[in-house]
Amino acid sequence: MIQTKIDTLWLRQCCAFHLQYFPDTPFLSKLCDLQNRIEQQSTAPLLRVPLQSLHMTVATLIDARSQFRVPNHEVWKLEGARWTEIIDRLVEKTPPVDLEFSEVATSEAAVFIKAKEPPELHRLRADISHAICFEDWRPRPPQIAHITLFRFSAAKSISKVKVNARFVPIAATVRSLQLLEELVYPSIEINRLSALLLLGVRNEAS
Repeated sequence: MIQTKIDTLWLRQCCAFHLQYFPDTPFLSKLCDLQNRIEQQSTAPLLRVPLQSLHMTVATLIDARSQFRVPNHEVWKLEGARWTEIIDRLVEKTPPVDLEFSEVATSEAAVFIKAKEPPELHRLRADISHAICFEDWRPRPPQIAHITLFRFSAAKSISKVKVNARFVPIAATVRSLQLLEELVYPSIEINRLSALLLLGVRNEAS
């Protein structure tokens, strides 16, 4: 059994900065179908992440819950331009990342699909973590690739969320990333700062 945690930030205004991957339309369609099936089969107190907000976070540069000596938006004013240049360079030398989301997983905070972290993604995350810092903050990305499907609206003891029908792995190739400011959690309202192409993608499109 898992004791769920209420998501206290749900639909609230915030100030955070992330590097994220947003799935394309065919991928989103599969995620929507999966969300529908989970809602039909689960009695957990689910908060469904809206379709347009589904994403995989590569790295969080400033967390919505961070507590610095200055507000988050002031941190970005101080560091954002330099960090953007660093991330541009790191993404440009990272080849496209192949992912296979093969499992529906449940934690105390969320229901999500996950994939193994390929070496290219691990290296990009590690390089960002080494290059970006403010006071005691450094990005600490997870060592998996995952997309959150649901958060929780109540604290409740539940079984792991399962999909009765066999879960078919969902494959994706990450060719571009979004650097963004999150204004309403979880990425309900965002300000897209830049779209970044991975190594060789620009040449593929030419």
